[in-house]
Amino acid sequence: MRVDIVNDNQNWLNWGTLVQIWIADASQRPTTVGDLKAQMVAHCVDGNVAGPDNRPVQIRSYINGPNDPLMIMLPTKQMADDRLATVKPGPYNVMPLFYDIAFGGAPRVNLSQQEALDFAYRRIGEYSVNECC
Repeated sequence: MRVDIVNDNQNWLNWGTLVQIWIADASQRPTTVGDLKAQMVAHCVDGNVAGPDNRPVQIRSYINGPNDPLMIMLPTKQMADDRLATVKPGPYNVMPLFYDIAFGGAPRVNLSQQEALDFAYRRIGEYSVNECC
């Protein structure tokens, strides 16, 4: 994974708040891994970023004009394979903990290996057309 955010409700909120800063002001976007790490520390985001501090970071915004090309963003095969390798039977373990807030703390159901993989495929597919928000 290129950016690994520690799976904690407050930590995900901190990360989401940092992303909102980048959405509102493109000049605030980090340009290197070192910049990204520094911003994560400044905004109390616990996580890891792959690569040396001088590795470039690109943050792109969707374009949405009526004549602009339709962009469907997909993970690379390696990214998808790495994520799908973490899917196990039982409670769906790949969804961040903050999803539990929407379900009032109801326990996650035990899924078979196939249904857990099917759920992961649904999530990847949904993210590709919902512009990840």
